Amino acid sequence: MTDSMVTIVGNSYFEPISVLLEKLEEYDNGSSGKVQSGYYVNGFACSICLLAVVCLESYVMRVRFINNATQNEIDKVPVPNYVGKLYPDFPLEKELIEIHIIRDLIAHNHLWEIFFFWDDEKGIMPQAIKKRSRGDAKYKQFIDAKNNKTRNLGLNISPIKIDASDVTTVLHTMWNTLIFLEKKNRSQCYVSHLNVEHKGQMVKFGKVIGLPETCT
Repeated sequence: MTDSMVTIVGNSYFEPISVLLEKLEEYDNGSSGKVQSGYYVNGFACSICLLAVVCLESYVMRVRFINNATQNEIDKVPVPNYVGKLYPDFPLEKELIEIHIIRDLIAHNHLWEIFFFWDDEKGIMPQAIKKRSRGDAKYKQFIDAKNNKTRNLGLNISPIKIDASDVTTVLHTMWNTLIFLEKKNRSQCYVSHLNVEHKGQMVKFGKVIGLPETCT
């Protein structure tokens, strides 16, 4: 008897994200510097943001499969555009583009040269910034260069400034997208029931990231 399977990683990312969230909480004190978020906070925050977007992409690949996407839609259509085209009532297309910008700038380590001075009370204070990585078309469209944040979600765009606040926003955007897909068709994405081990207890993943099991 011949059977088949598809190579979707999906919810296997939830446990590593949960572990990294625990570590991030150990080091985060709720504040971030003018130039950087701190060695441990930045490392764990960047890792979680990467895994969150990769997790979403994994689920959307299953959505493509279930909905008989064309080869071009599988290979070339970005996640935000595909979900927006499949479901015209999807409300988070711009937000998805922005978390993918964060994924790109972390994965490719966008290069900035920051000139600064040291203030005894305030610490490192920036004087001038040279951005040596230009980014792609979506980067230019969705970035507020004056504030160095994304336009809709307010995500930090300096790789060394990524912190716990960015993690919360990226995870919420990822989770609400997954719940939206679940509500459309549970066979393509079913996540609301999933538990992870967090701080020694089995907890639904939505609650771990501070959201209800289903989006409103």
